[in-house]
Amino acid sequence: MKLLHLLFITSVIVLVAVPLWAACPVHPNPGLYTTYNGTILSGRDSEAWCNALPGREAGISVNGLGPGQPGNTDNASSWNGAALATQWHVWGMQIDQNGGQETGRNVDVNGNGWINYSTNYLGGQFWLTKDHTWSDGINDLTGNLTYFNASTRVTLVHGAIVGATSNIYFTGVFDQCPLCTLEYVITNAMLVWETGWPSQPADYPPFECGATMGEYYNVCCVQASIYCPVGTESATWGTIKDLYR
Repeated sequence: MKLLHLLFITSVIVLVAVPLWAACPVHPNPGLYTTYNGTILSGRDSEAWCNALPGREAGISVNGLGPGQPGNTDNASSWNGAALATQWHVWGMQIDQNGGQETGRNVDVNGNGWINYSTNYLGGQFWLTKDHTWSDGINDLTGNLTYFNASTRVTLVHGAIVGATSNIYFTGVFDQCPLCTLEYVITNAMLVWETGWPSQPADYPPFECGATMGEYYNVCCVQASIYCPVGTESATWGTIKDLYR
């Protein structure tokens, strides 16, 4: 009876689930990493006003100068309370040719209220330290962004910007294992300083593109999903025999 059972098994194709990314020499460990359970750090961010001229009044866009303008770049790093970029770094994202697009507003005659913007970025890279559970302790993980968007609400008082809060969403693909992706990263960022405001804080990522003007943000509430596909392949004859010994 056991022999007949074994012969029947060999007459069909047996499919088993295997991780397709196992073939990669280096691969990230899939999972959800979030600040809510301490598996990823929050961070700090800078937007460089790459087309800004020295002395330009903060918050004013003239001839494509100032915040949210095409060509501005973004630079974000983890912050452990003492140092930047000990765990992750995302940089080089550049606002596309459309700049920040207004999607809604509610501003009264005195200039008090809010304006919503959606801003798409092009390019960008990411780095994840090897010294975390998403890696093997030997190899840092790097990759390129495939999408980056910031939805921002700017708060105005008497026509002046007093705050801005962004909901950020981006995706990416790993250099070491292109089958694996940053399936999504969702985070919030709050404006803490921009050129023209007093008391420029220290320990924020530097402005890129040689800019001397820009904005600083605190990054919080991070959720990052690393995804690697699982497929099916035929079980070997040795595997089948092992099941019935």
